[in-house]
Amino acid sequence: MKWLLLFVLLAGVPKALAEQSGRESDRLIAEFGLREAATPLSAQPRWRPPQKIIVDTGVPGLLEALRSQAPGVQFVGASSPVTAVAVAAGADAVIGRSAFICDERVLAAGKDLRWLQSVYAGVEACAARADVLRERQIIVTNLRAISAPVIAEHVIAFTFALSRGLYAWIPLREQRLWADDSSRAPMSVIAGKTMLVVGLGGIGGEVAKRANALGMRVIATRATPQQKPAYVDYVGNSAELAALISQADVVVNALPLTAETRGMFDAAMFARMKRTAFFINVGRGQTVVTADLTAALKNRTIAAAALDVVDPEPLPKDDPLWAQPNLVLTPHISGDSDLGVESSVRVLRENLRRYVAGERMLSLVDIGRGY
Repeated sequence: MKWLLLFVLLAGVPKALAEQSGRESDRLIAEFGLREAATPLSAQPRWRPPQKIIVDTGVPGLLEALRSQAPGVQFVGASSPVTAVAVAAGADAVIGRSAFICDERVLAAGKDLRWLQSVYAGVEACAARADVLRERQIIVTNLRAISAPVIAEHVIAFTFALSRGLYAWIPLREQRLWADDSSRAPMSVIAGKTMLVVGLGGIGGEVAKRANALGMRVIATRATPQQKPAYVDYVGNSAELAALISQADVVVNALPLTAETRGMFDAAMFARMKRTAFFINVGRGQTVVTADLTAALKNRTIAAAALDVVDPEPLPKDDPLWAQPNLVLTPHISGDSDLGVESSVRVLRENLRRYVAGERMLSLVDIGRGY
Protein backbone atom coordinates (compact mmCIF):
# COMPACT_ATOMS: atom_id res chain seq x y z
CA MET A 1 0.00 0.00 0.00
CA LYS A 2 2.84 2.43 0.78
CA TRP A 3 4.19 2.02 -2.75
CA LEU A 4 0.74 2.56 -4.28
CA LEU A 5 -0.01 5.78 -2.45
CA LEU A 6 3.34 7.44 -2.90
CA PHE A 7 4.03 6.23 -6.42
CA VAL A 8 0.65 7.56 -7.56
CA LEU A 9 1.37 10.88 -5.90
CA LEU A 10 4.76 11.08 -7.54
CA ALA A 11 3.80 9.75 -10.97
CA GLY A 12 3.34 13.28 -12.21
CA VAL A 13 6.64 14.75 -11.04
CA PRO A 14 6.84 18.26 -12.54
CA LYS A 15 8.60 18.74 -15.85
CA ALA A 16 10.85 21.23 -14.12
CA LEU A 17 12.51 18.30 -12.35
CA ALA A 18 13.56 16.80 -15.68
CA GLU A 19 14.85 20.17 -16.84
CA GLN A 20 16.97 20.39 -13.69
CA SER A 21 18.17 16.76 -13.84
CA GLY A 22 21.79 17.70 -13.28
CA ARG A 23 21.02 19.41 -10.01
CA GLU A 24 18.66 16.62 -8.92
CA SER A 25 21.36 14.07 -9.70
CA ASP A 26 23.86 15.96 -7.56
CA ARG A 27 21.33 16.20 -4.73
CA LEU A 28 20.65 12.46 -4.78
CA ILE A 29 24.34 11.57 -4.73
CA ALA A 30 25.00 13.95 -1.84
CA GLU A 31 21.87 13.01 0.11
CA PHE A 32 22.32 9.25 0.01
CA GLY A 33 26.04 8.87 -0.66
CA LEU A 34 25.32 7.11 -3.95
CA ARG A 35 28.10 5.94 -6.22
CA GLU A 36 28.27 6.42 -9.97
CA ALA A 37 29.59 3.72 -12.27
CA ALA A 38 33.14 4.28 -13.49
CA THR A 39 32.19 4.54 -17.17
CA PRO A 40 29.13 5.78 -19.05
CA LEU A 41 26.88 3.23 -20.68
CA SER A 42 27.39 4.85 -24.05
CA ALA A 43 30.99 3.62 -23.95
CA GLN A 44 29.86 0.01 -23.63
CA PRO A 45 29.31 -1.94 -26.86
CA ARG A 46 26.02 -3.54 -25.74
CA TRP A 47 24.27 -0.32 -24.80
CA ARG A 48 21.60 1.21 -26.97
CA PRO A 49 18.81 3.67 -26.16
CA PRO A 50 16.04 1.45 -24.76
CA GLN A 51 13.00 0.74 -26.86
CA LYS A 52 11.07 -1.49 -24.48
CA ILE A 53 11.15 -1.87 -20.69
CA ILE A 54 9.22 -4.40 -18.61
CA VAL A 55 7.91 -3.08 -15.29
CA ASP A 56 6.87 -5.24 -12.34
CA THR A 57 3.25 -4.29 -11.64
CA GLY A 58 3.45 -6.29 -8.43
CA VAL A 59 4.88 -3.02 -7.13
CA PRO A 60 1.75 -0.84 -7.31
CA GLY A 61 2.16 2.50 -9.07
CA LEU A 62 5.66 1.75 -10.39
CA LEU A 63 4.62 1.71 -14.06
CA GLU A 64 2.89 5.08 -13.81
CA ALA A 65 5.80 6.64 -11.94
CA LEU A 66 8.34 5.67 -14.59
CA ARG A 67 6.43 6.10 -17.82
CA SER A 68 6.49 9.90 -17.75
CA GLN A 69 10.27 9.93 -17.28
CA ALA A 70 10.91 8.36 -20.71
CA PRO A 71 7.94 9.07 -22.99
CA GLY A 72 9.72 7.66 -26.05
CA VAL A 73 10.10 4.21 -24.51
CA GLN A 74 7.51 1.44 -24.62
CA PHE A 75 6.71 0.40 -21.05
CA VAL A 76 5.04 -2.99 -20.62
CA GLY A 77 3.61 -4.06 -17.29
CA ALA A 78 3.77 -7.64 -16.04
CA SER A 79 2.26 -8.91 -12.83
CA SER A 80 4.52 -11.96 -12.44
CA PRO A 81 7.57 -13.63 -14.01
CA VAL A 82 5.20 -15.85 -15.98
CA THR A 83 3.45 -12.89 -17.59
CA ALA A 84 6.82 -11.17 -18.09
CA VAL A 85 8.04 -14.11 -20.16
CA ALA A 86 5.19 -13.54 -22.60
CA VAL A 87 6.30 -9.94 -23.28
CA ALA A 88 10.06 -10.36 -22.89
CA ALA A 89 10.92 -10.47 -26.58
CA GLY A 90 12.76 -7.30 -27.57
CA ALA A 91 12.86 -5.89 -24.03
CA ASP A 92 15.99 -3.95 -23.09
CA ALA A 93 15.39 -3.78 -19.34
CA VAL A 94 13.30 -5.01 -16.43
CA ILE A 95 12.50 -2.90 -13.36
CA GLY A 96 11.00 -4.44 -10.23
CA ARG A 97 11.63 -6.73 -7.29
CA SER A 98 14.81 -8.80 -7.29
CA ALA A 99 13.00 -12.15 -7.57
CA PHE A 100 11.04 -10.76 -10.54
CA ILE A 101 13.81 -9.14 -12.56
CA CYS A 102 16.24 -12.05 -12.12
CA ASP A 103 13.79 -14.92 -12.47
CA GLU A 104 15.53 -17.49 -14.67
CA ARG A 105 12.48 -17.73 -16.97
CA VAL A 106 12.50 -13.98 -17.56
CA LEU A 107 16.23 -13.98 -18.28
CA ALA A 108 15.88 -16.89 -20.69
CA ALA A 109 13.03 -15.27 -22.60
CA GLY A 110 14.56 -11.79 -22.58
CA LYS A 111 17.39 -12.43 -25.01
CA ASP A 112 17.98 -8.70 -25.56
CA LEU A 113 18.08 -7.69 -21.91
CA ARG A 114 20.82 -5.25 -20.98
CA TRP A 115 19.73 -3.73 -17.66
CA LEU A 116 17.96 -4.96 -14.51
CA GLN A 117 16.92 -2.45 -11.83
CA SER A 118 15.83 -3.64 -8.38
CA VAL A 119 13.37 -1.47 -6.48
CA TYR A 120 14.99 -2.57 -3.21
CA ALA A 121 18.56 -2.91 -1.94
CA GLY A 122 18.58 -6.70 -1.77
CA VAL A 123 19.54 -8.54 -4.97
CA GLU A 124 19.95 -12.11 -3.72
CA ALA A 125 17.98 -13.53 -6.65
CA CYS A 126 20.31 -11.77 -9.07
CA ALA A 127 23.43 -12.94 -7.26
CA ALA A 128 22.15 -16.49 -7.74
CA ARG A 129 22.24 -15.86 -11.52
CA ALA A 130 25.68 -14.22 -11.48
CA ASP A 131 27.19 -16.51 -14.11
CA VAL A 132 24.40 -15.83 -16.59
CA LEU A 133 24.46 -12.09 -15.97
CA ARG A 134 28.22 -11.87 -16.41
CA GLU A 135 28.19 -14.01 -19.55
CA ARG A 136 25.49 -11.88 -21.14
CA GLN A 137 26.95 -8.59 -19.83
CA ILE A 138 23.68 -7.57 -18.21
CA ILE A 139 24.12 -4.80 -15.65
CA VAL A 140 22.21 -4.75 -12.37
CA THR A 141 21.46 -1.67 -10.28
CA ASN A 142 19.66 -1.44 -6.95
CA LEU A 143 18.42 1.05 -4.37
CA ARG A 144 21.24 0.70 -1.86
CA ALA A 145 21.33 3.23 0.98
CA ILE A 146 18.00 4.88 0.11
CA SER A 147 16.27 3.64 3.25
CA ALA A 148 19.48 3.66 5.30
CA PRO A 149 18.65 6.72 7.47
CA VAL A 150 15.21 5.30 8.27
CA ILE A 151 16.55 1.82 9.07
CA ALA A 152 19.26 3.39 11.23
CA GLU A 153 16.58 5.10 13.31
CA HIS A 154 14.92 1.69 13.72
CA VAL A 155 18.21 0.29 15.00
CA ILE A 156 18.52 3.07 17.55
CA ALA A 157 14.92 2.44 18.64
CA PHE A 158 15.82 -1.25 19.04
CA THR A 159 18.90 -0.30 21.05
CA PHE A 160 16.86 1.77 23.51
CA ALA A 161 14.14 -0.88 23.68
CA LEU A 162 16.72 -3.45 24.75
CA SER A 163 18.76 -1.23 27.04
CA ARG A 164 15.65 0.01 28.87
CA GLY A 165 14.05 -3.44 29.04
CA LEU A 166 10.94 -2.50 27.08
CA TYR A 167 10.59 -6.10 25.90
CA ALA A 168 9.70 -6.95 29.52
CA TRP A 169 7.50 -3.95 30.31
CA ILE A 170 5.33 -3.72 27.21
CA PRO A 171 3.61 -7.11 27.72
CA LEU A 172 2.65 -6.02 31.25
CA ARG A 173 0.53 -3.21 29.85
CA GLU A 174 -1.67 -5.76 28.09
CA GLN A 175 -2.22 -7.38 31.51
CA ARG A 176 -2.82 -3.96 33.13
CA LEU A 177 -0.16 -4.95 35.61
CA TRP A 178 1.81 -2.25 37.46
CA ALA A 179 4.93 -4.20 38.45
CA ASP A 180 7.65 -1.79 39.47
CA ASP A 181 10.20 -4.56 39.83
CA SER A 182 13.39 -3.69 37.94
CA SER A 183 14.60 -7.29 38.20
CA ARG A 184 12.24 -8.17 35.34
CA ALA A 185 14.75 -6.70 32.88
CA PRO A 186 18.26 -5.28 33.34
CA MET A 187 18.19 -1.51 32.79
CA SER A 188 21.29 0.06 31.32
CA VAL A 189 22.55 3.22 29.65
CA ILE A 190 24.15 3.21 26.21
CA ALA A 191 26.48 6.20 26.55
CA GLY A 192 30.00 4.89 26.90
CA LYS A 193 29.08 1.43 25.66
CA THR A 194 30.58 -0.18 22.54
CA MET A 195 28.54 -0.88 19.43
CA LEU A 196 29.89 -3.21 16.75
CA VAL A 197 28.42 -2.54 13.30
CA VAL A 198 28.87 -5.63 11.14
CA GLY A 199 28.73 -4.39 7.56
CA LEU A 200 29.70 -0.71 7.45
CA GLY A 201 27.87 0.07 4.22
CA GLY A 202 24.97 2.43 3.60
CA ILE A 203 22.85 1.23 6.52
CA GLY A 204 25.78 0.45 8.81
CA GLY A 205 27.29 3.88 8.25
CA GLU A 206 24.06 5.65 9.19
CA VAL A 207 23.75 3.48 12.32
CA ALA A 208 27.34 4.29 13.28
CA LYS A 209 26.75 8.05 12.96
CA ARG A 210 23.77 7.94 15.28
CA ALA A 211 25.41 5.66 17.82
CA ASN A 212 28.46 7.92 17.93
CA ALA A 213 26.23 10.96 18.45
CA LEU A 214 24.69 9.20 21.46
CA GLY A 215 28.08 8.81 23.08
CA MET A 216 28.78 5.22 22.11
CA ARG A 217 32.16 3.90 21.01
CA VAL A 218 31.65 2.45 17.54
CA ILE A 219 33.74 -0.29 15.96
CA ALA A 220 32.89 -1.98 12.67
CA THR A 221 33.74 -4.50 9.98
CA ARG A 222 33.41 -4.25 6.24
CA ALA A 223 34.49 -6.38 3.31
CA THR A 224 36.17 -3.70 1.21
CA PRO A 225 38.93 -1.41 2.52
CA GLN A 226 37.94 2.26 2.62
CA GLN A 227 38.95 5.31 4.61
CA LYS A 228 37.79 5.11 8.23
CA PRO A 229 34.96 7.55 9.04
CA ALA A 230 35.61 9.96 11.89
CA TYR A 231 32.61 8.65 13.83
CA VAL A 232 33.99 5.08 13.94
CA ASP A 233 36.79 4.20 16.36
CA TYR A 234 38.06 1.16 14.45
CA VAL A 235 37.19 -0.61 11.19
CA GLY A 236 38.32 -4.18 10.67
CA ASN A 237 37.89 -6.55 7.78
CA SER A 238 35.36 -9.37 7.75
CA ALA A 239 37.87 -11.87 9.12
CA GLU A 240 38.18 -9.80 12.32
CA LEU A 241 34.53 -10.26 13.31
CA ALA A 242 35.23 -13.14 15.70
CA ALA A 243 37.80 -11.05 17.57
CA LEU A 244 35.84 -7.79 17.64
CA ILE A 245 32.48 -9.23 18.67
CA SER A 246 33.68 -9.96 22.21
CA GLN A 247 34.25 -6.22 22.77
CA ALA A 248 30.70 -5.19 21.92
CA ASP A 249 27.79 -4.36 24.17
CA VAL A 250 25.55 -4.03 21.12
CA VAL A 251 26.09 -6.00 17.90
CA VAL A 252 24.28 -4.69 14.81
CA ASN A 253 24.10 -6.99 11.80
CA ALA A 254 23.71 -4.93 8.61
CA LEU A 255 25.15 -7.52 6.23
CA PRO A 256 23.84 -8.36 2.78
CA LEU A 257 23.24 -12.02 2.01
CA THR A 258 26.14 -13.60 0.13
CA ALA A 259 27.79 -17.00 0.08
CA GLU A 260 30.23 -15.70 2.69
CA THR A 261 27.66 -14.17 5.05
CA ARG A 262 25.06 -16.95 5.00
CA GLY A 263 24.82 -18.44 8.49
CA MET A 264 27.65 -16.24 9.77
CA PHE A 265 25.94 -15.70 13.13
CA ASP A 266 25.83 -19.21 14.54
CA ALA A 267 26.25 -20.79 17.97
CA ALA A 268 30.01 -20.28 17.93
CA MET A 269 29.63 -16.58 17.12
CA PHE A 270 27.00 -16.00 19.81
CA ALA A 271 29.24 -17.77 22.31
CA ARG A 272 31.90 -15.11 21.66
CA MET A 273 29.57 -12.29 22.68
CA LYS A 274 29.29 -10.87 26.18
CA ARG A 275 26.47 -12.41 28.20
CA THR A 276 25.20 -8.86 28.73
CA ALA A 277 25.31 -7.99 25.01
CA PHE A 278 22.41 -7.27 22.66
CA PHE A 279 22.10 -8.59 19.11
CA ILE A 280 20.23 -6.54 16.48
CA ASN A 281 19.58 -7.71 12.92
CA VAL A 282 18.41 -5.41 10.11
CA GLY A 283 20.50 -7.11 7.41
CA ARG A 284 19.24 -10.43 6.13
CA GLY A 285 17.61 -13.22 8.10
CA GLN A 286 19.66 -15.94 6.40
CA THR A 287 22.89 -14.51 7.79
CA VAL A 288 21.75 -15.88 11.17
CA VAL A 289 21.17 -19.51 12.15
CA THR A 290 17.74 -19.06 13.71
CA ALA A 291 17.91 -22.16 15.92
CA ASP A 292 21.28 -21.02 17.30
CA LEU A 293 19.97 -17.54 18.08
CA THR A 294 16.92 -19.04 19.78
CA ALA A 295 19.18 -21.20 21.94
CA ALA A 296 21.41 -18.21 22.77
CA LEU A 297 18.38 -16.24 23.96
CA LYS A 298 16.87 -19.16 25.87
CA ASN A 299 20.14 -20.03 27.61
CA ARG A 300 21.02 -16.35 28.20
CA THR A 301 24.24 -16.75 26.24
CA ILE A 302 23.36 -13.20 25.19
CA ALA A 303 21.09 -10.81 27.05
CA ALA A 304 18.51 -10.01 24.39
CA ALA A 305 17.91 -9.51 20.69
CA ALA A 306 15.90 -7.28 18.37
CA LEU A 307 15.15 -8.47 14.85
CA ASP A 308 13.54 -6.91 11.82
CA VAL A 309 14.51 -9.87 9.62
CA VAL A 310 14.36 -13.58 10.34
CA ASP A 311 14.79 -16.88 8.55
CA PRO A 312 12.31 -17.93 7.32
CA GLU A 313 9.94 -15.05 6.67
CA PRO A 314 7.25 -14.96 7.79
CA LEU A 315 8.33 -16.77 10.93
CA PRO A 316 6.12 -19.87 11.40
CA LYS A 317 3.70 -19.55 14.29
CA ASP A 318 5.13 -22.64 15.97
CA ASP A 319 8.75 -21.50 15.78
CA PRO A 320 10.29 -21.44 19.29
CA LEU A 321 11.87 -18.04 18.62
CA TRP A 322 8.45 -16.45 19.27
CA ALA A 323 8.48 -17.74 22.85
CA GLN A 324 11.70 -16.02 23.92
CA PRO A 325 10.82 -13.22 26.36
CA ASN A 326 14.07 -11.33 25.76
CA LEU A 327 13.22 -10.62 22.13
CA VAL A 328 11.86 -7.63 20.22
CA LEU A 329 10.56 -8.53 16.76
CA THR A 330 9.26 -6.39 13.89
CA PRO A 331 8.08 -7.88 10.55
CA HIS A 332 10.71 -6.58 8.10
CA ILE A 333 9.39 -3.02 8.20
CA SER A 334 12.46 -1.09 9.38
CA GLY A 335 12.62 0.80 6.07
CA ASP A 336 9.03 2.04 6.29
CA SER A 337 8.44 5.72 6.91
CA ASP A 338 6.68 8.79 5.60
CA LEU A 339 9.72 9.55 3.41
CA GLY A 340 11.34 6.33 2.19
CA VAL A 341 9.33 5.58 -0.95
CA GLU A 342 9.45 9.13 -2.24
CA SER A 343 13.24 8.91 -2.18
CA SER A 344 13.14 5.55 -3.95
CA VAL A 345 11.02 7.02 -6.74
CA ARG A 346 13.48 9.85 -7.23
CA VAL A 347 16.41 7.45 -7.62
CA LEU A 348 14.51 5.08 -9.92
CA ARG A 349 13.54 7.94 -12.20
CA GLU A 350 17.08 9.31 -12.21
CA ASN A 351 18.59 5.93 -13.08
CA LEU A 352 16.04 5.52 -15.87
CA ARG A 353 16.98 8.94 -17.23
CA ARG A 354 20.66 7.99 -17.08
CA TYR A 355 20.08 4.71 -18.88
CA VAL A 356 18.13 6.36 -21.69
CA ALA A 357 20.90 8.96 -22.08
CA GLY A 358 23.74 6.41 -21.83
CA GLU A 359 25.23 8.09 -18.76
CA ARG A 360 26.95 6.59 -15.71
CA MET A 361 24.47 4.56 -13.67
CA LEU A 362 23.88 4.93 -9.95
CA SER A 363 24.36 2.04 -7.52
CA LEU A 364 25.77 -0.50 -9.94
CA VAL A 365 25.80 -3.93 -8.28
CA ASP A 366 29.00 -5.97 -8.19
CA ILE A 367 27.20 -9.17 -9.08
CA GLY A 368 30.14 -11.28 -7.99
CA ARG A 369 29.96 -9.86 -4.48
CA GLY A 370 26.18 -9.85 -4.44
CA TYR A 371 25.74 -6.17 -3.51
